Amino acid sequence: MTKETEVQLAAKDITNAIQPCAQGHILEAPNGVEQTTRKFNRYLFQNLVSNVECQIEYWIRKADRQGNLTAAQPFRLKAEGLGYALRLLNAFEPEFQELVDCASHSTTDS
Repeated sequence: MTKETEVQLAAKDITNAIQPCAQGHILEAPNGVEQTTRKFNRYLFQNLVSNVECQIEYWIRKADRQGNLTAAQPFRLKAEGLGYALRLLNAFEPEFQELVDCASHSTTDS
């Protein structure tokens, strides 16, 4: 699989993961017309952290499967880079939770 194909598949996975959150629930109105409601995902931060952790594990497993150290190095560097991103996410968790709380209150108010 080429690098471009991997990027396209990753983009499709991200799009598919986002779509269900954005769509919300489909309700049928009394007149028979379906309406889509917006539903906010309270677990967005936890999902993001979980996905980054899984990707780190994937790159490490891929590096471990490589026959020589030179071929494994790029995968280890990717895992290390995502580790920095994970630490950054964790550093901003309180601010992210505050945004989630504000968004949750705004969806319940409307």
